[in-house]
Amino acid sequence: MTCVRLGRPLGPFWLLALALVLFAAPWIPVVANDGLSDSPAAAGIVGDWLVETRDAVIHIERVGDEYQGYIRWQLHDTYGPEDGPALNGKVVTDRNNPNPALREQPLTGLRLLTGLRYDARTNKWTGGRVYNSDNGKTYNCLVRLLSPDRLQLRGYIGISLLGGNTVWSRVAMKAPGRNGLPYVMQTSDK
Repeated sequence: MTCVRLGRPLGPFWLLALALVLFAAPWIPVVANDGLSDSPAAAGIVGDWLVETRDAVIHIERVGDEYQGYIRWQLHDTYGPEDGPALNGKVVTDRNNPNPALREQPLTGLRLLTGLRYDARTNKWTGGRVYNSDNGKTYNCLVRLLSPDRLQLRGYIGISLLGGNTVWSRVAMKAPGRNGLPYVMQTSDK
């Protein structure tokens, strides 16, 4: 069978190009429609989230046409004796940042998530970047809600198959209570 375009057969180059486009189409990411960013589903990740290790709360908010997150609270906002006498009692900083000029900035308030955009087709926030202050590296990320009060963040290098997941739980911030924690779990995080 010959492929015909306006009465002329397509050459091998065009057949190869057509095959590549047809094969690659399912793998090409769909860019979120900016109009969908205003939907209630898109705003589902807005709020305060307790990280899986329970030692920090990340606040996610909409900034322009994307969603971003910063450290709102951390369990240890000052260094302890285990960090050595030079650091003991000082504010915890981004000391692993690859940019030496940023190593003195406090971790509380540090923006960790950027570039997330809602994709209504997959019910995920994609195209994001997540900064890991433990090692100073930035990774690609995507987010999905497991439930209204549980969020899964996948950090990865290159393609999402090469990465790992963490699950965060929604919390409501408040004045510190008897247990000293400035948040209340929204629902059971199990």
